[in-house]
Amino acid sequence: MAKLLVIDDEPDMLSTLKTFLAERGYDVVTAGDGDEGLRVFDTEKPSLVICDIRMPKKDGLSFLKELRSTREWVPAIIVSALSSPADALKGYRFEADYYLTKPLNLEDVLRGVKIMLSLASLRKK
Repeated sequence: MAKLLVIDDEPDMLSTLKTFLAERGYDVVTAGDGDEGLRVFDTEKPSLVICDIRMPKKDGLSFLKELRSTREWVPAIIVSALSSPADALKGYRFEADYYLTKPLNLEDVLRGVKIMLSLASLRKK
């Protein structure tokens, strides 16, 4: 099954997403901010990234900008408490592939993961 990288500065959110996705067969690695996320990305080579926007050190949009400019493409799902259409558009401008708002519905997260992994497999063909 695919390896997923979840980046969030909230330990409860990391734990919830890791447990939920691991119970559905995914290999999940985590990071607490964008800087750590880039290091984990480089060592673990995930198939997909789920990333919060508001985090200390390197926020999610800065993480995504660096990811897109310096590393091989993988699908990226942004999760954020920022829920306006303008906020979502900003995420997509930073090349997010999917945007979810908090509080998260875990089934929506799972649906997003499945969609993005399916599209990624098509993109690589």
